[in-house]
Amino acid sequence: MNTIALITDFGMADGFVGTMKGVISTIAPQAHVIDISHESAPQHTHHAAFVLWSSYKYFPEETVFVVVVDPGVGSERRIILVEDSDGKKFIVPENGILRFILPDLKNPKAYQVNNSKYWLTPLSSTFHGRDIFAPVAAHLVNGVRGEHLGDRIELPIPESPFISVDKSPDELRGKILHSDRFGNLITNIRPKFEKLDELSAYSLEIGNRHIDTVKKTYADGDYGELIAMVGSAGLIEIAVRNSSAQQMLGLRIGDPVFIRRKDV
Repeated sequence: MNTIALITDFGMADGFVGTMKGVISTIAPQAHVIDISHESAPQHTHHAAFVLWSSYKYFPEETVFVVVVDPGVGSERRIILVEDSDGKKFIVPENGILRFILPDLKNPKAYQVNNSKYWLTPLSSTFHGRDIFAPVAAHLVNGVRGEHLGDRIELPIPESPFISVDKSPDELRGKILHSDRFGNLITNIRPKFEKLDELSAYSLEIGNRHIDTVKKTYADGDYGELIAMVGSAGLIEIAVRNSSAQQMLGLRIGDPVFIRRKDV
């Protein structure tokens, strides 16, 4: 176990990310640190939750994921460590960042990270990424076990936000789950078909616009055409070739999306 993966809202203009890496390198110089993203919208825990969900499956077992999007830094919010049965570990503030992945984890164990032995001192009230998250991740890489970092806690497992469309439903109501930097609107609808062509039996309604065909790639759409497709996350997304569906439709996360069988 020597991989640490970082997600923050720090950006790269200041020295926050580099400082965290410096702490990790001091405690665990053998650690391989990977930047997933440092461009989450400031204090936008929903965005960080989606980025984590869409990326964590592609990392090796026993990777330590550190997510510092923490509008409650310095408050009474807890810092938690969650361990999956395959060895993946997640160090996050308890603010909903694990909402998408918790339903997928197998037999997760959770701990409140409250053993200050593994923190830096003095402790800043505004930069826990440096003083708690980074050193704790480094100590995990060095072999410290979760039970040494704090008290065992129980976490409620939320319902999965994803819904599936298959050959049975006549209508489904989904929602926009994420808007990426290209303005693609990613829904929480996951198709379950052997062939993409089977989605042609459905039409999609979003923002009072109807989409009757599903494309395979962005390039299959005409310039300026609103299209539906199954994106890399396995979810139905709405896009505009070489443009932004989010700007075209003016929609936001949580806005509804309907998918209906055409022959109903």
